[in-house]
Amino acid sequence: MKLSSLVPSVLAAAGVAVASSAFSPAQAALTSLSNSCSTSNLSGSVACEGTFAGNDANQDLGGLFGVDAWSQLFKVDSDSGTNGGLNVTGGGTSGGWSLTNIDFNTSNIMVVLKGGNSFSSYLLDGVTSGSWNTNGVVKGNGRPGPDLSHFTVYQAPKPVTDPEAVPEPLTILGSATALGIGGLLKRQQSKKNNKA
Repeated sequence: MKLSSLVPSVLAAAGVAVASSAFSPAQAALTSLSNSCSTSNLSGSVACEGTFAGNDANQDLGGLFGVDAWSQLFKVDSDSGTNGGLNVTGGGTSGGWSLTNIDFNTSNIMVVLKGGNSFSSYLLDGVTSGSWNTNGVVKGNGRPGPDLSHFTVYQAPKPVTDPEAVPEPLTILGSATALGIGGLLKRQQSKKNNKA
């Protein structure tokens, strides 16, 4: 195969790839509804965001609570059940929840409650059990309190912070020497100025 016949086909394939990526639909931003969540909808939560239209499972949750990389950890697809370290109890519009095997030191943890045509998100910070209710999500008619569709736990790694840098002994010694020499030169200059 000649190089001259290979180049146009490679360029054509690259053009198709660029064109398809340029016109692929981006995920839309979350659509807020008039109802709003409260941390009382998930006891133990420290913040909430929502109510959002649609289903969390097919939306980009990046940006919630200032975190970009949420990934699903556990999910119970009803108002009660167990999945991994998540246990959800209750019925319909309220119940209890508990988590095991969660490391809050290395991970941000978010819970999403989905019901009706909406969902709300709740940030956890160390609490591993409590109660839930669906007053922070809405039914198709816009009223709060639909039956729980699913209870999902998401995690995102916390940024690793470097411990404060400690100067090396030679750096400290070098700095002290420079200050000492600077002070000595300043005194000598003063003596010269006083004699003149």
